[in-house]
Amino acid sequence: MNKRERVEAALKGEPVDRVPVSAWRHFVPEEVSAERLAMASLAHFRAFDWDWLKLNPRATYYAEAWGNRYDFGDYASVFPRLVDGPIRSPADLDRLEPVDPKGGVFAEHLDLVRRVKAGIGEAHFVQTVFSPLSVLAFLMARADQHDAGQLIQAQYDGIRRAIAENPQGVHHALSVIADALAGYAAAAVDAGASGIFFAIVKLARRSVLTETEYAQFGRPYDLRVLGAVQGAPFNLLHVCGPQVYFDAVMDYPVHAINWATLNQDNPTVGAAQCLTQRTLVGGVDELKTLQTGAPDDVIAEAQQAIRATGGRRFMLAPGCGVSVDAPEANLHALRRAAELPLSA
Repeated sequence: MNKRERVEAALKGEPVDRVPVSAWRHFVPEEVSAERLAMASLAHFRAFDWDWLKLNPRATYYAEAWGNRYDFGDYASVFPRLVDGPIRSPADLDRLEPVDPKGGVFAEHLDLVRRVKAGIGEAHFVQTVFSPLSVLAFLMARADQHDAGQLIQAQYDGIRRAIAENPQGVHHALSVIADALAGYAAAAVDAGASGIFFAIVKLARRSVLTETEYAQFGRPYDLRVLGAVQGAPFNLLHVCGPQVYFDAVMDYPVHAINWATLNQDNPTVGAAQCLTQRTLVGGVDELKTLQTGAPDDVIAEAQQAIRATGGRRFMLAPGCGVSVDAPEANLHALRRAAELPLSA
């Protein structure tokens, strides 16, 4: 099987010669240029011989579309420093305006898609699109928060405050964002992407929003975006973080689901196979095993996941992006694990 055939068979639940495998990461500072990011992404894809490519644009590009400005010379983790933005209070959400899904920063990332398409060969690749609520969370953060942990907490606090103080404004903003993301996602597929990596960034989970709040402010707008790419061959849902509302998203119209399957109080891949017919993507802990374990630890954990799923409707991967300094030996071990015979 070639890479494309292997991924398509896994998505359909058909036999594979081995499980498909991939991992992804941010590339700083290459991510500020479509040309440089395409080159870095393809180099990573080839260096580890992954079966598919998940593009990792800069985390802020969606918020940039609505006016957030960042200092790309000053990063905290994978977040450039926020300089300013249009949303200063929940009342400002009523004035959020539509943007061109093929213009501005979106045009830059459609260029990225075209460049990757020209260089990847037969393999599938997916473009990352944040959920509308995830984009709104970036818009709600304040410029005085730069530490990565403080920034994420500010996003949570901003969303919760907006829902409490101006729920209709939240719905207005989410509708505007969802319409633009739907148009952009469809344009990314037209530009050559196999589909989208639809990322719900640590919001569909306990301690951030209730299930009822996510059903009201998350799900309808998620489905609007996903509905725009239903004809694509490979749409992958990523539900991020610990204690996720897996039951609330497992029926989304996607081909596969990726989440942190280990050490974050989420379903394991074995348990998830009993809950959904979607192809499962994960199995290895990116925070511990891939980051601080030995190559043999990575192989053992990967093989445990393959064994738990029987290698059907399963694609081996981390539960989220790996750190920029994840040991290369561990990533090579992840790739090897897909081909090694299962240990007793």
